[in-house]
Amino acid sequence: MKTMNFKFLAILLISIGFIAGCSDDEKEVSQYVGDYVITEAAVGETFTVPVTGLGDLPVPIGTPITEAIQTALLSAVTCSSPDKSYVEMREDFSLYMSCEGANPLNAGTWTEVSSTELLLNLNSAAIPSSPTGIALTVTNVMKSNGILTGVTSAPLP
Repeated sequence: MKTMNFKFLAILLISIGFIAGCSDDEKEVSQYVGDYVITEAAVGETFTVPVTGLGDLPVPIGTPITEAIQTALLSAVTCSSPDKSYVEMREDFSLYMSCEGANPLNAGTWTEVSSTELLLNLNSAAIPSSPTGIALTVTNVMKSNGILTGVTSAPLP
């Protein structure tokens, strides 16, 4: 009888150890954590730009503005080429801007509002022309093959 009690006790202790070893403390990492290069940006809605002597010139939907966006968002990072500069969305929800081989610049924070919406809080270090930084809401966010796409409204100077 004592042998049976010890076997039961051993099984009970092993079971408790196994259950205690399995923890729900593993935090889920957002699918959006990663490094991203701005490779394409286009106008999403028509607007006009006042040009001295010419009046208001329309900028149609689909007009490529990649270089302007790269310059505006990555100007705080000195880099030899825009395709070597990137945005880091880190696991701790910090946002950094970097250039290949250089020290990253703390650019603010990011939040995963939903599975298809992100909020990028860019600080004044990232956007030197704005003393308080800017917040960009990115909607229709999708990640496929390491490429992040979405729609945002960026303030124009």
